Amino acid sequence: MVPDLKVLLDTHVWIWAVLGHRRLSRAARGTLGASAARDKVGLASISLKEASWHLSQGRIAVSGSSWEEWLRQAAGASQLEILPLTVEVAIASERFTARFPKDPADRIIAATAIVHGLTLLTADRHLRRSKEVPTLW
Repeated sequence: MVPDLKVLLDTHVWIWAVLGHRRLSRAARGTLGASAARDKVGLASISLKEASWHLSQGRIAVSGSSWEEWLRQAAGASQLEILPLTVEVAIASERFTARFPKDPADRIIAATAIVHGLTLLTADRHLRRSKEVPTLW
């Protein structure tokens, strides 16, 4: 468990938060606002790969800089703690039930939350409905 962390951001939540996107729920905005004031928020390292793919493919548009520079700045935010893919996270990612989403990135993100004792902030209804990882939206 990482001190001063309470939530782990799903990839889309992190991107939406950085972009100030209106798709963030009221609860997500409140949690992020409260966390930014006193705690860091976590991000699974695989979210960097997911974001870089979406940015490089033009699926997410950013203005004012290259997608590479945007990613560097977003990942370097002082309130963000990037959590690595560890052996324990890899093991935990394969311990979900058969009903849990099969996407490897989702499994690694959820396992990262579990291993570090964090609540996953996600809009993904499949992850939220699974009840296998604590979530908030």
